[in-house]
Amino acid sequence: MRALRRTTPAMALFPLRLFLGATFVYAGIQKLSDPGFLHPGAPTYIRTQLRGFADGTPGGVLLEPALSHAQVAGVAVAVAEIAIGLLVLAGLLTRLAAAAGLALNLVLFLTASWHTSPYFLGSDIVFAFAWLPLVLAGADGQPTIHDAQARRPLRRRGRVLTRRALLAQALGLVGLATAGAAAASTLARGSYHAPARTRVRTGATAAGGPRGVDLGPARALAPGEARPYSDPASGGSAIVVRLPGGGLVALGTVCTHAGCELVYRRGTLACPCHGSTFDLRTGLPERGPARRALPMARVDERDGRIVAGELR
Repeated sequence: MRALRRTTPAMALFPLRLFLGATFVYAGIQKLSDPGFLHPGAPTYIRTQLRGFADGTPGGVLLEPALSHAQVAGVAVAVAEIAIGLLVLAGLLTRLAAAAGLALNLVLFLTASWHTSPYFLGSDIVFAFAWLPLVLAGADGQPTIHDAQARRPLRRRGRVLTRRALLAQALGLVGLATAGAAAASTLARGSYHAPARTRVRTGATAAGGPRGVDLGPARALAPGEARPYSDPASGGSAIVVRLPGGGLVALGTVCTHAGCELVYRRGTLACPCHGSTFDLRTGLPERGPARRALPMARVDERDGRIVAGELR
């Protein structure tokens, strides 16, 4: 209890600084290590995400230049996140780095999470306000790399390492980490493999007969249950759901907002990334931030078996 009473306001912000710094470093690395992030046609392709963010949002105009150069913008944002995170963790240029983090999250609030309802479920507005204390106070009174070096001076040619030299080392670390992240991005993009485009034929076998995926016996899928499958045209992820009334619906399971994989539970398709939910019968979003409907497919029962067609 005594230790808690002695905690200064500055030290009370130290855990927040560590969390924000580590989260931004992770966010940048996660983007650059995603094989589909820079690959057109992938569910998580950066341009697809930006288009979903800009759709019907007040900050959409801010993303228009990025839409024209989506890959460059995606790498720039990821590198900026890593740089912001490392500087904040090191406690160097903290106010400037925090201001950049606040600006980035404010843009995301006005775009990516604008349609999240209620608003407090969107993480970007919380991040924006979390950055504000560090913009105002910086890392003063908190442990930093400079403080650690001041307690144990490093000597180079008989002189104490200066703050400027420490800053240069920190920026050099940011540059090295950025170069490594960019290399990782190149390798990740090269490892991307689009889903195999397969066409499975069931039912009629004559030319022009129906195409679809045989998902097994119809009686094995009870009301409320779902079965995942791959779209026979694109190989993308999809799902067939037996509605409470006994009917069947088939929908894609890639969120139209930012390409996250949807989760089916308790009769709802929900996005674990930004909280969007979709109507099973129509594919339309029930709550934001997604604005576009999911692709749907024809699904039938043929000879006691479930056959799902192509997503459209």
